[in-house]
Amino acid sequence: MKKGIAILLALVVMLPSVFVACQKKPDEEEINNSEVGGLEDADTEIEFIEQEVTDADGNAVTDANGEKVTEEVAVVVEEDENGNRIGIVLDKEGNKTDKTIDLSKDKNKNKNKNKNKNDNKKNNGKDDHGNEAVDPATPAEEPEKQDPIEDAKGETDPNSSTKTNYTVPKTSDSGKSVNINADDMTVMTAMLEVPYLYEFSYENSEGVPIAAASHAALWMLHREGLSMTSFPSGTVVIDLFKYFGQTVVNFKSKCNAEGTNLLQYKETTDTFMVSSYENKQQSVEITKVEDLGNNYFKVTGKVSNAGGKKKVVAIMQKNKLDLSLGFSVKALKWS
Repeated sequence: MKKGIAILLALVVMLPSVFVACQKKPDEEEINNSEVGGLEDADTEIEFIEQEVTDADGNAVTDANGEKVTEEVAVVVEEDENGNRIGIVLDKEGNKTDKTIDLSKDKNKNKNKNKNKNDNKKNNGKDDHGNEAVDPATPAEEPEKQDPIEDAKGETDPNSSTKTNYTVPKTSDSGKSVNINADDMTVMTAMLEVPYLYEFSYENSEGVPIAAASHAALWMLHREGLSMTSFPSGTVVIDLFKYFGQTVVNFKSKCNAEGTNLLQYKETTDTFMVSSYENKQQSVEITKVEDLGNNYFKVTGKVSNAGGKKKVVAIMQKNKLDLSLGFSVKALKWS
Protein backbone atom coordinates (compact mmCIF):
# COMPACT_ATOMS: atom_id res chain seq x y z
CA MET A 1 0.00 0.00 0.00
CA LYS A 2 1.36 3.42 -0.71
CA LYS A 3 1.30 6.39 1.54
CA GLY A 4 -1.64 8.66 0.96
CA ILE A 5 -0.92 12.15 -0.26
CA ALA A 6 -2.53 14.68 2.07
CA ILE A 7 -3.45 17.91 0.37
CA LEU A 8 -5.62 20.75 1.64
CA LEU A 9 -7.97 21.76 -1.11
CA ALA A 10 -8.02 25.28 0.25
CA LEU A 11 -4.35 25.75 -0.57
CA VAL A 12 -4.87 25.14 -4.24
CA VAL A 13 -8.01 27.08 -4.91
CA MET A 14 -7.17 30.50 -3.47
CA LEU A 15 -5.45 31.96 -6.54
CA PRO A 16 -7.24 34.91 -8.12
CA SER A 17 -9.09 34.13 -11.31
CA VAL A 18 -11.35 35.61 -13.89
CA PHE A 19 -13.77 32.85 -13.05
CA VAL A 20 -15.82 34.87 -10.54
CA ALA A 21 -19.56 34.52 -10.52
CA CYS A 22 -21.25 37.61 -11.90
CA GLN A 23 -24.39 39.18 -10.50
CA LYS A 24 -27.56 37.37 -11.59
CA LYS A 25 -30.09 39.34 -13.53
CA PRO A 26 -33.70 39.28 -12.30
CA ASP A 27 -34.82 37.14 -15.25
CA GLU A 28 -31.72 34.97 -15.36
CA GLU A 29 -31.74 31.37 -14.19
CA GLU A 30 -29.85 30.70 -10.98
CA ILE A 31 -27.58 27.68 -10.60
CA ASN A 32 -27.04 26.81 -6.97
CA ASN A 33 -23.36 26.77 -5.95
CA SER A 34 -23.79 23.99 -3.40
CA GLU A 35 -21.37 21.40 -2.17
CA VAL A 36 -20.68 18.18 -4.00
CA GLY A 37 -21.04 14.70 -2.58
CA GLY A 38 -20.99 15.71 1.07
CA LEU A 39 -17.68 17.60 0.81
CA GLU A 40 -19.05 20.54 2.78
CA ASP A 41 -15.99 22.78 2.87
CA ALA A 42 -13.31 23.80 0.41
CA ASP A 43 -10.63 23.03 3.02
CA THR A 44 -11.62 19.38 3.42
CA GLU A 45 -8.47 17.27 3.77
CA ILE A 46 -8.25 14.57 1.12
CA GLU A 47 -5.79 11.70 0.87
CA PHE A 48 -5.37 9.25 -1.98
CA ILE A 49 -4.72 5.70 -0.83
CA GLU A 50 -3.74 2.71 -2.94
CA GLN A 51 -5.61 -0.41 -1.87
CA GLU A 52 -5.51 -4.01 -2.97
CA VAL A 53 -8.48 -5.04 -5.08
CA THR A 54 -10.48 -7.94 -3.65
CA ASP A 55 -13.17 -10.16 -5.09
CA ALA A 56 -16.64 -10.81 -3.69
CA ASP A 57 -15.16 -13.28 -1.18
CA GLY A 58 -12.55 -10.83 0.08
CA ASN A 59 -9.64 -12.51 -1.68
CA ALA A 60 -6.91 -10.44 -3.34
CA VAL A 61 -7.21 -10.11 -7.12
CA THR A 62 -4.00 -10.80 -9.08
CA ASP A 63 -2.92 -10.03 -12.63
CA ALA A 64 -1.50 -12.40 -15.26
CA ASN A 65 1.90 -12.24 -13.54
CA GLY A 66 0.49 -13.15 -10.15
CA GLU A 67 0.95 -9.65 -8.74
CA LYS A 68 -1.78 -8.18 -6.60
CA VAL A 69 -3.95 -5.62 -8.37
CA THR A 70 -4.34 -2.27 -6.64
CA GLU A 71 -6.56 0.74 -7.12
CA GLU A 72 -6.35 4.31 -5.86
CA VAL A 73 -9.21 5.60 -3.75
CA ALA A 74 -9.89 9.04 -2.31
CA VAL A 75 -10.66 9.42 1.40
CA VAL A 76 -11.73 12.30 3.62
CA VAL A 77 -9.41 12.50 6.62
CA GLU A 78 -11.10 12.72 10.02
CA GLU A 79 -10.50 11.61 13.60
CA ASP A 80 -12.39 8.85 15.38
CA GLU A 81 -13.59 9.03 18.96
CA ASN A 82 -10.09 8.02 20.16
CA GLY A 83 -8.34 10.77 18.22
CA ASN A 84 -6.90 8.41 15.60
CA ARG A 85 -6.70 9.51 11.97
CA ILE A 86 -9.10 7.60 9.74
CA GLY A 87 -10.01 7.93 6.10
CA ILE A 88 -13.65 7.83 5.05
CA VAL A 89 -13.65 6.31 1.57
CA LEU A 90 -15.29 8.31 -1.20
CA ASP A 91 -17.01 6.57 -4.07
CA LYS A 92 -16.19 7.49 -7.67
CA GLU A 93 -18.68 10.36 -7.52
CA GLY A 94 -17.00 11.92 -4.49
CA ASN A 95 -19.70 10.77 -2.05
CA LYS A 96 -18.77 9.51 1.41
CA THR A 97 -19.32 5.78 1.95
CA ASP A 98 -19.50 3.72 5.14
CA LYS A 99 -16.02 2.30 4.51
CA THR A 100 -13.07 3.58 6.54
CA ILE A 101 -9.29 3.12 6.44
CA ASP A 102 -6.97 3.33 9.45
CA LEU A 103 -4.42 6.06 8.70
CA SER A 104 -2.85 6.20 12.16
CA LYS A 105 -0.13 3.61 11.57
CA ASP A 106 1.06 4.65 8.11
CA LYS A 107 0.10 1.30 6.63
CA ASN A 108 -0.05 2.46 3.07
CA LYS A 109 3.38 2.20 1.48
CA ASN A 110 4.11 3.17 -2.09
CA LYS A 111 4.09 0.12 -4.32
CA ASN A 112 3.43 1.78 -7.64
CA LYS A 113 4.86 -0.34 -10.40
CA ASN A 114 4.72 2.14 -13.25
CA LYS A 115 6.66 0.70 -16.14
CA ASN A 116 7.43 4.15 -17.63
CA LYS A 117 6.92 2.84 -21.14
CA ASN A 118 7.19 6.31 -22.63
CA ASP A 119 10.32 7.44 -20.76
CA ASN A 120 12.36 7.63 -23.94
CA LYS A 121 9.81 9.55 -26.00
CA LYS A 122 10.91 13.01 -27.14
CA ASN A 123 8.43 15.64 -28.27
CA ASN A 124 10.89 18.02 -30.01
CA GLY A 125 8.52 20.93 -29.47
CA LYS A 126 5.54 19.01 -30.85
CA ASP A 127 2.58 17.41 -29.18
CA ASP A 128 1.39 13.86 -29.82
CA HIS A 129 -0.44 15.02 -32.95
CA GLY A 130 2.54 16.79 -34.48
CA ASN A 131 1.22 20.27 -33.66
CA GLU A 132 3.33 22.98 -32.05
CA ALA A 133 3.54 22.60 -28.28
CA VAL A 134 3.80 25.39 -25.69
CA ASP A 135 6.93 26.02 -23.65
CA PRO A 136 6.27 25.45 -19.92
CA ALA A 137 7.40 29.02 -19.16
CA THR A 138 4.66 30.46 -21.38
CA PRO A 139 1.61 31.55 -19.35
CA ALA A 140 -1.75 30.08 -20.24
CA GLU A 141 -4.01 32.37 -22.25
CA GLU A 142 -7.07 33.79 -20.55
CA PRO A 143 -10.27 32.09 -21.75
CA GLU A 144 -12.36 34.05 -24.21
CA LYS A 145 -15.32 35.72 -22.58
CA GLN A 146 -18.62 34.07 -23.53
CA ASP A 147 -22.10 35.54 -23.85
CA PRO A 148 -24.79 34.36 -21.42
CA ILE A 149 -27.85 32.30 -22.29
CA GLU A 150 -30.78 34.49 -21.28
CA ASP A 151 -33.82 33.30 -23.21
CA ALA A 152 -34.55 30.05 -21.37
CA LYS A 153 -37.74 29.75 -19.35
CA GLY A 154 -36.79 26.97 -16.93
CA GLU A 155 -36.36 27.58 -13.21
CA THR A 156 -34.25 25.84 -10.60
CA ASP A 157 -34.74 25.75 -6.86
CA PRO A 158 -32.21 28.19 -5.33
CA ASN A 159 -32.36 26.21 -2.09
CA SER A 160 -31.50 22.87 -3.65
CA SER A 161 -28.36 21.02 -2.57
CA THR A 162 -26.37 18.11 -3.86
CA LYS A 163 -27.71 14.75 -2.73
CA THR A 164 -25.33 11.92 -2.01
CA ASN A 165 -25.54 8.52 -3.73
CA TYR A 166 -27.14 10.18 -6.75
CA THR A 167 -26.63 8.53 -10.13
CA VAL A 168 -24.83 10.75 -12.61
CA PRO A 169 -27.13 11.43 -15.58
CA LYS A 170 -26.29 10.12 -19.04
CA THR A 171 -25.60 12.26 -22.09
CA SER A 172 -28.89 10.99 -23.55
CA ASP A 173 -30.93 12.39 -20.65
CA SER A 174 -32.81 15.66 -21.01
CA GLY A 175 -34.13 18.40 -18.73
CA LYS A 176 -35.47 21.93 -18.78
CA SER A 177 -33.47 24.69 -20.45
CA VAL A 178 -31.96 27.23 -18.06
CA ASN A 179 -30.34 30.65 -18.29
CA ILE A 180 -26.58 30.71 -17.66
CA ASN A 181 -24.57 33.81 -16.78
CA ALA A 182 -21.54 34.88 -18.81
CA ASP A 183 -18.94 33.81 -16.24
CA ASP A 184 -20.29 30.26 -15.94
CA MET A 185 -20.56 30.06 -19.72
CA THR A 186 -16.90 31.08 -19.98
CA VAL A 187 -15.83 28.42 -17.49
CA MET A 188 -17.84 25.61 -19.09
CA THR A 189 -16.60 26.53 -22.55
CA ALA A 190 -12.96 26.62 -21.42
CA MET A 191 -13.26 23.22 -19.75
CA LEU A 192 -14.66 21.69 -22.94
CA GLU A 193 -11.85 23.27 -24.96
CA VAL A 194 -9.13 21.28 -23.19
CA PRO A 195 -6.90 20.35 -26.16
CA TYR A 196 -7.83 17.04 -27.82
CA LEU A 197 -10.65 16.31 -25.37
CA TYR A 198 -12.83 15.81 -28.45
CA GLU A 199 -11.20 12.42 -28.97
CA PHE A 200 -12.91 10.91 -25.93
CA SER A 201 -16.57 10.06 -25.44
CA TYR A 202 -17.67 8.21 -22.31
CA GLU A 203 -20.50 7.89 -19.83
CA ASN A 204 -19.65 8.41 -16.19
CA SER A 205 -20.27 4.77 -15.32
CA GLU A 206 -17.45 3.79 -17.71
CA GLY A 207 -14.82 5.78 -15.84
CA VAL A 208 -12.57 8.56 -17.11
CA PRO A 209 -10.24 7.48 -19.96
CA ILE A 210 -6.60 7.78 -18.90
CA ALA A 211 -5.66 9.64 -22.08
CA ALA A 212 -8.45 12.18 -21.58
CA ALA A 213 -7.26 12.70 -18.01
CA SER A 214 -3.69 13.34 -19.17
CA HIS A 215 -4.84 16.19 -21.44
CA ALA A 216 -6.98 17.61 -18.63
CA ALA A 217 -4.05 17.37 -16.21
CA LEU A 218 -1.83 19.41 -18.55
CA TRP A 219 -4.54 22.05 -18.90
CA MET A 220 -5.06 22.27 -15.14
CA LEU A 221 -1.32 22.59 -14.48
CA HIS A 222 -0.84 25.21 -17.19
CA ARG A 223 -3.60 27.45 -15.86
CA GLU A 224 -1.85 27.58 -12.46
CA GLY A 225 0.88 29.66 -14.10
CA LEU A 226 3.76 28.29 -12.03
CA SER A 227 6.35 27.98 -14.87
CA MET A 228 7.43 24.61 -13.50
CA THR A 229 8.33 21.37 -15.25
CA SER A 230 8.12 19.07 -12.23
CA PHE A 231 5.03 18.68 -10.05
CA PRO A 232 4.37 16.53 -6.96
CA SER A 233 2.08 13.68 -7.91
CA GLY A 234 -0.45 14.89 -5.37
CA THR A 235 -0.90 18.16 -7.25
CA VAL A 236 -1.83 16.32 -10.43
CA VAL A 237 -4.08 13.80 -8.69
CA ILE A 238 -6.03 16.51 -6.89
CA ASP A 239 -6.31 18.59 -10.08
CA LEU A 240 -7.90 15.62 -11.81
CA PHE A 241 -10.23 15.10 -8.86
CA LYS A 242 -11.39 18.69 -9.28
CA TYR A 243 -11.79 18.62 -13.06
CA PHE A 244 -13.69 15.32 -13.20
CA GLY A 245 -15.26 15.40 -9.73
CA GLN A 246 -14.00 11.90 -9.05
CA THR A 247 -10.83 9.84 -8.82
CA VAL A 248 -9.19 8.84 -12.09
CA VAL A 249 -8.42 5.23 -11.21
CA ASN A 250 -4.80 4.09 -11.65
CA PHE A 251 -3.74 7.31 -13.36
CA LYS A 252 -0.15 7.21 -12.11
CA SER A 253 0.38 3.60 -13.12
CA LYS A 254 -1.13 3.98 -16.60
CA CYS A 255 -0.55 7.56 -17.74
CA ASN A 256 2.88 6.93 -19.29
CA ALA A 257 1.58 4.12 -21.48
CA GLU A 258 -1.85 5.52 -22.32
CA GLY A 259 -1.60 9.30 -21.96
CA THR A 260 0.13 12.11 -23.81
CA ASN A 261 3.92 11.98 -23.86
CA LEU A 262 4.05 15.62 -22.74
CA LEU A 263 3.18 14.48 -19.21
CA GLN A 264 5.23 11.66 -17.69
CA TYR A 265 5.15 10.10 -14.24
CA LYS A 266 8.52 9.47 -12.57
CA GLU A 267 8.19 6.80 -9.93
CA THR A 268 11.57 7.35 -8.26
CA THR A 269 10.61 10.87 -7.19
CA ASP A 270 6.82 10.43 -7.25
CA THR A 271 6.51 13.44 -9.54
CA PHE A 272 4.99 14.31 -12.90
CA MET A 273 7.27 15.88 -15.49
CA VAL A 274 5.89 18.35 -18.05
CA SER A 275 7.97 18.82 -21.18
CA SER A 276 5.48 21.14 -22.92
CA TYR A 277 1.86 22.21 -22.80
CA GLU A 278 -0.70 21.94 -25.58
CA ASN A 279 -2.01 24.73 -27.76
CA LYS A 280 -5.74 25.24 -28.10
CA GLN A 281 -7.30 22.94 -30.71
CA GLN A 282 -11.11 22.67 -30.77
CA SER A 283 -13.49 25.59 -30.30
CA VAL A 284 -16.84 25.14 -28.54
CA GLU A 285 -19.91 27.37 -28.75
CA ILE A 286 -22.44 26.37 -26.12
CA THR A 287 -25.96 26.60 -27.47
CA LYS A 288 -28.09 25.03 -24.74
CA VAL A 289 -27.89 24.13 -21.06
CA GLU A 290 -30.44 21.84 -19.41
CA ASP A 291 -31.00 21.34 -15.68
CA LEU A 292 -30.96 17.61 -14.86
CA GLY A 293 -31.36 18.06 -11.10
CA ASN A 294 -28.95 17.66 -8.19
CA ASN A 295 -26.67 20.34 -9.69
CA TYR A 296 -26.08 18.31 -12.86
CA PHE A 297 -26.41 20.06 -16.21
CA LYS A 298 -26.49 18.83 -19.78
CA VAL A 299 -24.39 21.18 -21.90
CA THR A 300 -24.79 21.08 -25.69
CA GLY A 301 -22.57 22.97 -28.07
CA LYS A 302 -21.31 23.41 -31.62
CA VAL A 303 -17.73 22.31 -32.25
CA SER A 304 -15.10 23.29 -34.81
CA ASN A 305 -11.51 22.21 -35.51
CA ALA A 306 -12.17 18.92 -33.73
CA GLY A 307 -11.15 16.25 -36.21
CA GLY A 308 -14.50 16.37 -38.00
CA LYS A 309 -16.61 16.46 -34.84
CA LYS A 310 -19.41 19.04 -35.01
CA LYS A 311 -21.25 18.66 -31.72
CA VAL A 312 -20.53 18.04 -28.06
CA VAL A 313 -22.86 16.96 -25.27
CA ALA A 314 -21.40 17.09 -21.78
CA ILE A 315 -22.73 16.32 -18.32
CA MET A 316 -21.30 18.89 -15.92
CA GLN A 317 -21.82 19.29 -12.20
CA LYS A 318 -21.83 22.55 -10.27
CA ASN A 319 -19.64 22.16 -7.16
CA LYS A 320 -16.97 23.71 -4.93
CA LEU A 321 -14.03 21.42 -5.68
CA ASP A 322 -12.22 24.29 -7.40
CA LEU A 323 -13.56 27.76 -6.66
CA SER A 324 -12.03 29.22 -9.82
CA LEU A 325 -13.90 26.67 -11.95
CA GLY A 326 -17.03 25.73 -10.05
CA PHE A 327 -17.81 22.79 -12.35
CA SER A 328 -16.63 19.24 -13.03
CA VAL A 329 -16.97 17.29 -16.28
CA LYS A 330 -18.82 14.04 -15.61
CA ALA A 331 -19.49 12.61 -19.10
CA LEU A 332 -18.81 13.50 -22.74
CA LYS A 333 -20.19 12.69 -26.16
CA TRP A 334 -18.64 14.16 -29.29
CA SER A 335 -20.20 13.59 -32.72
